[in-house]
Amino acid sequence: MRNLFPFHLGNVIQKLNQIRIAINLKHQQPFPKAPSRLLSHYSFVPRRIKINASGQIAGGLARFVTSLIDFSFVRSITASAYSTVGGHAYDPVSLFLLELFRYLEKFSDMKAFLRVVRDEELGRPYRLYAGLSYPHLPCEADFTHLKDRVGENLYTQISQTLAEIVRLLGLLTFNILSTDGTLFPSYARYKGCTYFCQECHSIEFQGLIENIRRRILYKLKDPQRVALGRDIKVRVDCPSTRFPENIPKPRIELMTLSLKIADPEQPSPFNKIFGVEENLKTQGLDVMTKRINFHRINLDQIDSFFFRCPKLPYDPEARIGVRKNPKKPDHLQKIFGYNAVFITSIELSLGLELPVACLTIAGNAEEGNQFIPLKKQLLTHHPNTKIDLADAKYDELHNYEYARATASIPLIDYNVRNEDVSLQNLKQRGYDRNGWPFAPCGLLCRPNGFDPNSQRATFTCQRQCVQSQSEKIRQFSENCPCFINYHGSIKHRSIKQHPRLITEIIRGSPRYQKLRSLRPASERTNSAAKEDLEILQKPKVRGLKRAAILSQLTLMTILLKRVAQFIIKVTLAVRKERIQNPSGFITIQGPKVPKFIMNTDFRRALSVT
Repeated sequence: MRNLFPFHLGNVIQKLNQIRIAINLKHQQPFPKAPSRLLSHYSFVPRRIKINASGQIAGGLARFVTSLIDFSFVRSITASAYSTVGGHAYDPVSLFLLELFRYLEKFSDMKAFLRVVRDEELGRPYRLYAGLSYPHLPCEADFTHLKDRVGENLYTQISQTLAEIVRLLGLLTFNILSTDGTLFPSYARYKGCTYFCQECHSIEFQGLIENIRRRILYKLKDPQRVALGRDIKVRVDCPSTRFPENIPKPRIELMTLSLKIADPEQPSPFNKIFGVEENLKTQGLDVMTKRINFHRINLDQIDSFFFRCPKLPYDPEARIGVRKNPKKPDHLQKIFGYNAVFITSIELSLGLELPVACLTIAGNAEEGNQFIPLKKQLLTHHPNTKIDLADAKYDELHNYEYARATASIPLIDYNVRNEDVSLQNLKQRGYDRNGWPFAPCGLLCRPNGFDPNSQRATFTCQRQCVQSQSEKIRQFSENCPCFINYHGSIKHRSIKQHPRLITEIIRGSPRYQKLRSLRPASERTNSAAKEDLEILQKPKVRGLKRAAILSQLTLMTILLKRVAQFIIKVTLAVRKERIQNPSGFITIQGPKVPKFIMNTDFRRALSVT
């Protein structure tokens, strides 16, 4: 059990003073704009932090975070996105901190938060911490311009720098990582087409006026064909090339018209446009447009119109992802949006679960293929992983190979896919769903350790037939050639033969089950992003770039909030201990960690002869 006293607020402040110097020395790129051209200017000011007995912070999390961490590195990281020319601009640190404050303080949207920032009394702390002053206060567009200018990569660098600060503080080891994704919706309505492409934005229709004119004249020739109010729809074939061969392309509705009784005082202008004014006048009718989707007219070519497909969503980069319905676990729920994949570091000795990396993809993209890009993002800064936990979506051969190549043990749930896992078929192939082989008598062998030199797991039957209730098995044991061995039948399964099924910590063993029970840490991170902080619940975001930046901000918010809560918890425990034992040595015990995790040399388990 680890002593948590070093994470008391006073000790943390002392250590952060040293960390601040190291981070500032690492990020020294000068900002291209002169201070006189900045509308705001952030500078780190260590402020007194007051924590009351209930754990509440005077000034909120915004004061706590900015009093401990120097965010000047944000200006250095984003310097490459700015130019020496141009007009005045806000300090990027100021805008970054304001958006971070909004999520830390759980404001519903930026508009509501900026109303508070502009308030003379309520907004004073936020303006002070971010380096703002009247009359220069940002609007919503300033935050949009910042995201467009900076981009996902620089936001990723900022989040990794914050993770580096937390690591130097001693709260992160990156030994056990859990990976999982969560779907969140785009701020755009899905209109029913999965195979849209760029051609759907502008569909050309030549001869539209002549087409409608002939159709109206055809109806006017026979009075029985004239049905007032009935739709006259103009359709074209879908131009998308993404439809599979077995799915027929639909016809797209571009324009919907109908005939109505003419109004002498307000004649329809479409009568003249379609060239049927005289024909309709004789019958006392007008053309009425119900729906129209064209957005551009080609003036260089007569009768050429361009339409936008009505089924095209306003966020063409989002896709439909499927997940289990949280209210009805037996049903599936479709989400039109994006998938934020988080890596969570599980710190057992501290009782912490901290998100450390994030990647955002379209809702229907293969989540299992994001394991390697996420690991590369993380290993650039923190190459210390020992165990990787993931669910069956990541059960791909290349994920196992990459994890082992980076000296990590992959504990990924096995995906049976289309395998026949009936007991009869398992006995026929010789091993069960965990890779445990069957003994000659038909009983299931038990794991007997992993050999790191041979990279194989050993299984023995342990002469279970002696205690078996089956008369047939007891009779078989009398003539079993393996019965003379102390462990009975001995079988080996190597990683080379079964790279997905056989792992360094054998599937189904008590150690494997204990480690696998840590994987819900990722689900708690996803829950915090949606239900606790409500950042990814129903965000007003469109486009993959904006969604990726929002995910990075979510990661930073959860990371800072959990670190702050941990420091506050330890500080209150130290206060209580000092009252009870004012002159003694203070020890704040952390959670118990299983001995096999503390004592096992995982690096040795991955050594290859």
